[in-house]
Amino acid sequence: MQEHSHCHHRFAELGGPAVFQTEDGIEVNVSGTAFQKCTTCGHVDFPVDTREVIESSLKENRKNPNAVKQIYINLVETF
Repeated sequence: MQEHSHCHHRFAELGGPAVFQTEDGIEVNVSGTAFQKCTTCGHVDFPVDTREVIESSLKENRKNPNAVKQIYINLVETF
C-alpha cells in the first residue's frame, strides 16, 4: 500500500474490473487494467493511458443526449 496525495489515505494495487459512477450519473465499468483504490474512501486512481481512454469514452457519451448512461471499457494488453 502507498499514500496518495489526492486523499492522503492508503491505496491498494488492484486488478480490474473497476466500476464507478461519474458526477453526472454515467456508470463506467473498466476491465483489463490495474489500478489503485483507496482502502478508506474508495477513490480510484488509474494509470495515465487508462484515464485517457476513459475520458475519451465519456466525452463521446456526453455528446449524444440519447446515449445510454453506461460505458463498458475492456482494455486488453496486446503484444
